[in-house]
Amino acid sequence: MIGELIGSGRDADVYALDGSWVLRRNRDGRSQSREAAVMAHLHPHGYPVPEIRPAGDEASTDLVMRRVTGPTLMDAAQAGEVGTAEVGMILADLLARLHAVPLPDGAAGEPGTAILHLDLHPLNVIHTSEGPVVIDWVNTRQGPPGLDWTMSALILAELALGGSELAPPAQEVLSALLAHRPAAVVLDGGVVAAARAARAADSNAGSNAVPGGLDAAVALVIAHAG
Repeated sequence: MIGELIGSGRDADVYALDGSWVLRRNRDGRSQSREAAVMAHLHPHGYPVPEIRPAGDEASTDLVMRRVTGPTLMDAAQAGEVGTAEVGMILADLLARLHAVPLPDGAAGEPGTAILHLDLHPLNVIHTSEGPVVIDWVNTRQGPPGLDWTMSALILAELALGGSELAPPAQEVLSALLAHRPAAVVLDGGVVAAARAARAADSNAGSNAVPGGLDAAVALVIAHAG
């Protein structure tokens, strides 16, 4: 039986099932089978995602997963529980660990292809007593790791240029994130262009409120990437 509504995002609502499990339901009727498959693959490899229960229906709009308790990494930083430099380091570690997970058996990909999150930022990381847990795998797919790093950096750059009270800490998180990226991860013109296009196509992206829009955010990412 579905219990109380305990959270809502841009696309889905989350309901309590009991003290240990929650149900995430898409409001637009879209299947969550892709997110479920990725999370089911990552969890046994030790990557910090919520444990899920098989839906039994690939077309299901519901995703049942173990309840994760704690503030978002953003809220933890605002409360002073985590420093901004540490937030950047946590995001960098999560990206590096994700890209080190092998692809599922039978998955085809170019050399260097990895599982990507493509929306990894402080609001999509839960700060639990046992460590960070990554949520919201709506955008996940396979591709070059540099694209994932660029997307995270671009989201932070938009926030850094947005003019809110979060702008200064976002700038510091962005700097720490890119300072801790592996040497093999290069933010070349191809991944930067792909990330810019993805953000431009995202109706929920905040670049319209950024002075200079996406071009300013891209320039800030390139400046920090060195």
